[in-house]
Amino acid sequence: MCKIFIISLLSLFINSFATAQSVVPSVIMGRDTVPHVLLHEVDVVARLKNPRKYARQQQRNQRMVYNVRKVFPYAKIAAAKINEIENKLAQTDSEAKRKQIIKKEYKELMHTFKQPLMKLTVTQGKILVRLIYRETNNTSFNHIKEYKGTVNAYFWQSLALLFGNNLKADYEPNGRDREIEQIVRSIEKGGPSHITRR
Repeated sequence: MCKIFIISLLSLFINSFATAQSVVPSVIMGRDTVPHVLLHEVDVVARLKNPRKYARQQQRNQRMVYNVRKVFPYAKIAAAKINEIENKLAQTDSEAKRKQIIKKEYKELMHTFKQPLMKLTVTQGKILVRLIYRETNNTSFNHIKEYKGTVNAYFWQSLALLFGNNLKADYEPNGRDREIEQIVRSIEKGGPSHITRR
């Protein structure tokens, strides 16, 4: 009876070991079989020595995440709308028809987005201008100039400059806008938005 129990226990252990072996993927390197496991990406953030400074930095990071999350959908909508307008304009050679399309689209955009965009903070406005460049590969100034004319573009640029913004701002994902890019990529992947300090 004892032998049967031991044999049963050994067969159970061998089966468990074989199952465990089949669950973990492995790679054969020479004569060795090495487990091959894909790990999730992990960001390592160095904690600052000064707790108050660290707390302030964390608050700043959280604010940046909040601001990017708030304006990024508007940048995506702007890019989609610009593509839509470009497609409509490409279907006509008539200057009168082109002006009619632009006027209609502008009126719809103002009706839909004027109130939400007026509620953005200066910081959120700056981030939005940069994200529009990211999504369209062109400045907000150039978009206004193309659709509403040079005079309108300079009028809005002057107004933006009064509030500390710049419609001619470009986007530098590996430089000035590295933090914004990191948050946007995290949003696009569907993961938690955060900033990694290096």
